[in-house]
Amino acid sequence: MIDKQSHIPIYIQIEQILLAQIDGGSLTPGDPIPSETVMAEQYGVSRMTARKAVDYLVRQGIVERQRGRGTFICEQAQDLKMSLPLDSHLTSSEVATSLNSPIVNQLLHLEKVTAPNKVCEELGIAPNSQVWFMKRLRLVGSVPFVFESTHMLIDPYFDDLSEAELNSSKYLYLESKGLKVKGSQKQIRAELPGEEVRHYLNLKRDEPVLFARSIARLEDDTPFEVSDIYYNQEHYIFTLQAGR
Repeated sequence: MIDKQSHIPIYIQIEQILLAQIDGGSLTPGDPIPSETVMAEQYGVSRMTARKAVDYLVRQGIVERQRGRGTFICEQAQDLKMSLPLDSHLTSSEVATSLNSPIVNQLLHLEKVTAPNKVCEELGIAPNSQVWFMKRLRLVGSVPFVFESTHMLIDPYFDDLSEAELNSSKYLYLESKGLKVKGSQKQIRAELPGEEVRHYLNLKRDEPVLFARSIARLEDDTPFEVSDIYYNQEHYIFTLQAGR
């Protein structure tokens, strides 16, 4: 029941009632929920308040509006979660060991470009140097987890980099050249991504991601790549080991 004296906003109370019905099994995927007009009458609230409750569930992907038919409970995707330690440099394959499905790399773009000035500074290379520029999507099965945009050295190490290595494992490619990765330095923040990232990560317009600007270094401390990494926060648990 709705408690109009509660400090909890009424639209949130309606959301909680609907979620309890879904969790309890009285509403199942494919079932319609009451119309906003019906809920407004049922709970003695305005239609705008009822609509606000439904809007929240739509944004979460729990229900969907179907024009001319009503609003229905969605099929819920498998709850894939992986733990990402923010204080360690791990490959996506290493992070995905908690899941039964392997990481799939999908190369979206690869070309040689003139490095932006900021990238030249971060990689310690001369202005206007040529570098690799790539975009990759990392998936578990068909679920997109990570979108990354990377500038990577060409000379003296990686002139033969190809689509095959990037769709397989970039770090195995490095190891085949006798190179090891020392680690990376990251600047991390939450942000609302642009249209391209939203598209590839299958995000809603107002859904945030964890963004990391990462500079990765080889064992001899040479920076070899600069990446903008966007993590689909729906599928990650972020951890940090803190000492005193």
